[in-house]
Amino acid sequence: MKIKKSKVGVISYIEPEIPIASEGVKELKNVIEDCFKESEYKIVINFRTVPYIDSEGLETLLDILGEVRKKGGSIKISDPNQVCNDIFTATRFDTLFEIYSSVEKAGRSFL
Repeated sequence: MKIKKSKVGVISYIEPEIPIASEGVKELKNVIEDCFKESEYKIVINFRTVPYIDSEGLETLLDILGEVRKKGGSIKISDPNQVCNDIFTATRFDTLFEIYSSVEKAGRSFL
């Protein structure tokens, strides 16, 4: 699996190690579906090792955010590299998602 998932308390941490494009989108959806099956709605997606995200990936993040919010949860993004950060800024995703400089800060924001 190219997307790691772990859980600390009520927070699920997802760490993709692949681009969030094409195959990476499918894998991310599968991991998120597993979170939903386990009633995990507080999610941090760590972008530290994500080289880039494309339009399909952005659309998927929006879909996931909508589903999580319906269930009273939230998604936080942590550690985006410069490429992903530039994409989030250019597409104004930084106004839709809380983006943190570290996974620890993103996790603490749920407390």
